Amino acid sequence: MTRPKMALRAKKKKKELFIAENVVELHPRRRSPTWGWAWELLAMTASLGCMAAVVAILATMNNRRLTDWNFFLSIPATIAIFGMAAKSAAAFAIGGCVSQYKWIHFKSAPRHLTDLDLIEDASRGPLGSLVLLARRPMGLASIAAVVTLLALGFETFVQQMVEFNPLDVARDGSANNGSWAMLGLAHSYHSGAQQAPGYGDIDSIDESTIDTSMQGAVFRGLFNLGSASVFNCSSRCQWNSTYVSLGFASTCADVTDATLRLHPNVSATWDGKVGGRKEDMANLTTPGGVKLDASYSYTGWQTVVSVGAISRLKVVNPIQDGFANYDIRYMDPDIARIAVLRVRVDRGNWAVTPDAMEITECDVGLAVYKYSNLSSSGNRLSVGNHESFRLDRGTLAASNTDNDGDVIVFNQPGFSELRASVTDLKALQLLFVSTRFSGNVFSGIQKHDGASGMGDAFRSGNISQTFQAMVDSMTDQLRSNYTITVQGQTINQEVFVQVQWAWLVLPLFVQLLSVAFLVLVLVQSGRIKDLPLWKSSTTAVLTYDVRFREDENEVGKLGTGVRSKKELKNLADTVEAKLEFHEDIPKMKSCCTWQS
Repeated sequence: MTRPKMALRAKKKKKELFIAENVVELHPRRRSPTWGWAWELLAMTASLGCMAAVVAILATMNNRRLTDWNFFLSIPATIAIFGMAAKSAAAFAIGGCVSQYKWIHFKSAPRHLTDLDLIEDASRGPLGSLVLLARRPMGLASIAAVVTLLALGFETFVQQMVEFNPLDVARDGSANNGSWAMLGLAHSYHSGAQQAPGYGDIDSIDESTIDTSMQGAVFRGLFNLGSASVFNCSSRCQWNSTYVSLGFASTCADVTDATLRLHPNVSATWDGKVGGRKEDMANLTTPGGVKLDASYSYTGWQTVVSVGAISRLKVVNPIQDGFANYDIRYMDPDIARIAVLRVRVDRGNWAVTPDAMEITECDVGLAVYKYSNLSSSGNRLSVGNHESFRLDRGTLAASNTDNDGDVIVFNQPGFSELRASVTDLKALQLLFVSTRFSGNVFSGIQKHDGASGMGDAFRSGNISQTFQAMVDSMTDQLRSNYTITVQGQTINQEVFVQVQWAWLVLPLFVQLLSVAFLVLVLVQSGRIKDLPLWKSSTTAVLTYDVRFREDENEVGKLGTGVRSKKELKNLADTVEAKLEFHEDIPKMKSCCTWQS
């Protein structure tokens, strides 16, 4: 025999001797050591820790600004990493437990060998788990299969927990942070208008000192040309308190019937007959004493609009002991009474008839305003609530020693002290009674000379609303001087983190079920004293064979001579094997169950 053949035979004999010794020599049976589950326990602990980290991050950032997150990864990326780690660690622990369960499954009772493949496939992923549940649900393995399938939505549910919502954030306006939220108010009206030299206290005004900006506000309001800005805002702003400001107001009433009742011969005068204009029959006087022109020339021309005004500024001295007390003087807040006659145009006859008339009378004067719930967006100011209150009679006072009674002081209960220059009010009153405001608009086939004033502003629309627009414009002009300013809050949109905790149900359920499955498998495996922790070892499966006894009704037994993981490792490291098929080995019967 050659030397190489002798060496090969010696090596083969040595391996056979090793196998025989291990098969015959049985180690004492002992309980599976708990430390054999160390990796599974560590993985499940890591999974729970990762999930706890996700919950901690979300609880910390819930309802906070996204800018408060300073980690180099975004919140979705961070929780996605932790969620993936939690799922993977739990899957590792579940896989080991399922693999060990197949040995428990065959130890407890005779089972079909098909169960071996089903359980092993279930330990490898969702498809095997689905097949196990569909074909043959079994004990704890079904729990593991359910966990594996539910885990498919684990990461998706974790990521769905986070939403980013832009919300409005209000900050106090300040030049220090580059934001402005300034609201203009007025507690006084004093533009610098002066009396003409050599005249009494309110009899005449130096026209070079008249507040032309306020007169411009009158015209802007009448023709809806916008108003002066009463706020300064760097973005969007809000003012949450209640603010008081001096302003102007109008009180209007329809006095058509009352005026016509003062002229009982109107119907007889305006009889529609051919004739010229009758001056003595063309004038109307309202109940408030304002004269209006309603003249016409039959088939020639007619009045369309007539505007008239009278002054309401008046100094009142209180009567004491039957005599006027000239040491105390009062003034009402009214400035002027204005009346507007509007006539429907008769293009056939150019005649004025009573049924075609509309007469409105308005008092214009000072008022006090209360504003609340104000906000701005762009160049528009929105006022949630505003109220106007009529001022009581004010007291005349001197602004300095050189003037005698040139300021009206209003000390109305519930409001701050408000002041107005008599000279400025006189300038407004002169405007209303002048031909720049009062006048007549005519229409027809013949030209008619005369001042039209602001009559064109009242040719259409609601007369009361036109006056309201006028006094609103005057009030805004007064407030735009910013004699009193209040700071508000600027509003900016910031992204906030909002957690939808309902999406946490599935991840927590998966983890709780995983922990329960791990504990149950660990407990069952520990109760079997002679069952090693083979888990998913393929080598361990190779060491088992199926043996039959004639007296056991064709129930096979799974048997092995390897009793410990140490023996299995030595066997795997030293034994070489080759796949061969032998015709003399009997085939397995498909109808039988096997018992280990």
